[in-house]
Amino acid sequence: MIKAKDIFSKLAAGMAFFLSAILFVGANTASSTIIHQPKAPESLRRFSKIK
Repeated sequence: MIKAKDIFSKLAAGMAFFLSAILFVGANTASSTIIHQPKAPESLRRFSKIK
């Protein structure tokens, strides 16, 4: 019983680390995508309603 509890404890700690790493990477990727907005080409200015 103690071995099963020990294995379960190690598995739970590993899964927590893995999911935390995925959450960290996902949050940083989403925020950097929101911040980075490339400039529109000048050729698109003729379609703008605001002159």
